[in-house]
Amino acid sequence: MQYRAVLFDFDGTLAPSLPLWIDSYHFALHQFGVTLSDAEVLQRCFFRDWVEVAADLGVCSAEELQVQVDIGLKQAFATAELFPLTRPILTHCRAHGLQTALVTSSPRKIVGALLARLALQELFDFVICGDEVQNYKPHPEPVHTALKALERTADEAIMIGDSHADILAGKAAGTRTALYMPDDHTRFHNTEKLRATQPDHIFIDHAELPDLLGLPRLFTTA
Repeated sequence: MQYRAVLFDFDGTLAPSLPLWIDSYHFALHQFGVTLSDAEVLQRCFFRDWVEVAADLGVCSAEELQVQVDIGLKQAFATAELFPLTRPILTHCRAHGLQTALVTSSPRKIVGALLARLALQELFDFVICGDEVQNYKPHPEPVHTALKALERTADEAIMIGDSHADILAGKAAGTRTALYMPDDHTRFHNTEKLRATQPDHIFIDHAELPDLLGLPRLFTTA
């Protein structure tokens, strides 16, 4: 299938930044005297909105928690890097006429600073962040917003991400979906839950993306 637009998640898809989110939650929770294991942070804090997390913890308001997590993220993301093939893949997509959008639940000030530091702004036609929508993924709102900005219909686009939230958001919006599921995914995700979302594609290496998108391969062997 020939796509016209590719929508990318960021954390865990274009960058190995999920550990930075865990560290940021540890930083924030420490401010309120709460200690959780990495596994507990993943279970109780990831893929939930601030109100839910704060109510579960019972030690601060959603606003207070978000402020402290943002402080942690600002520190952690100051040195965040991309996966090795992220920039080549984005460049390859654009060189072959595909529009690209970043659809992330991370806050704009964190994402904006990172895109500027890594000189990535020109590789995205549109960026939508978590604090710019009413509903986070897996709600389709962020995907709908990106499609509208790109002036594309859902059947012209594919949503690529590493979490159930990414796949469910894409499906709810009517796009095709591709799940990034490398070997170390079990640290952050329940693989059975991921497979249960029934993505259209599953890939374990970014080098697979050109074939998946109907593009020439990035690398050829002699």
